[in-house]
Amino acid sequence: MELREWAMRIFTADCLEEKLLGVEGGLKNVTDHEPGVAIPWSRPPRPAHLQIASRDKQTKFPRPNALIKPEMRIRCLHTFANHELMALELMAWALLAFPEADRVFRLGLAKILMDEQEHFRLYCERLEEMGVTFGELPVNDNFWRAAADIHTPLDWVCTMHLTFEQSNLDHAPFYSQCFRRFEDEASAMLMQRIFEDEILHVRFGSRWLTHYQPPELSEFETFESCTTRFNPPHRARGPEFQTEARRRAGLSDAFIHSLQHWTPHDQKA
Repeated sequence: MELREWAMRIFTADCLEEKLLGVEGGLKNVTDHEPGVAIPWSRPPRPAHLQIASRDKQTKFPRPNALIKPEMRIRCLHTFANHELMALELMAWALLAFPEADRVFRLGLAKILMDEQEHFRLYCERLEEMGVTFGELPVNDNFWRAAADIHTPLDWVCTMHLTFEQSNLDHAPFYSQCFRRFEDEASAMLMQRIFEDEILHVRFGSRWLTHYQPPELSEFETFESCTTRFNPPHRARGPEFQTEARRRAGLSDAFIHSLQHWTPHDQKA
């Protein structure tokens, strides 16, 4: 299957089955001979029960101590599942938006897209075990809001891999501990699985940040220059900063230090 055809089917699908479309035999059976022309961002279709809820109908993300209640753990996991759905939709769009990107870059994106599909399935399975079907709770458009400001592969890696996914290097282990504290071992193990994959995804971002980095800027300056009002640098951090995980993901100590200590007062004009 051509990479563009696969990405287009996922991005334009209006049902979950198509959004989770795989490639028989995996990436070795994917070709990229006809990447086509760039497609600008537009919100992807969603089935009726997964339309973005209005602000007054969206539910607040639960505080950690509230996770003692099963319904709050369900709300938490439902939110994370929607993050994975948005991520896989965005990954599919990136393959359509950057047809001229390096072939290795595009195949790396395809592999991460497959990971996001698997993460979404795992969250849905866990929700089913807890008595809920994904879509029973309202969903938001959190990640989508930044998409219109992504114009280059460098913008992409800084937004997706080095902001949203990097933040999960903190959030995933934190919530794994929370679930374990309230004796939800299945959810804790799921978060640990997500954490390990996110290290690989951030490593992808770190590699391509270095590749696209302008010679006059440091890695962190490059990253900061590509952030937007929807994903300022502090969104790349979570509740407990995981330095070693970032090192495992290939980020330099200088980058890690700058991110850990960045405040909104540092925002470039």
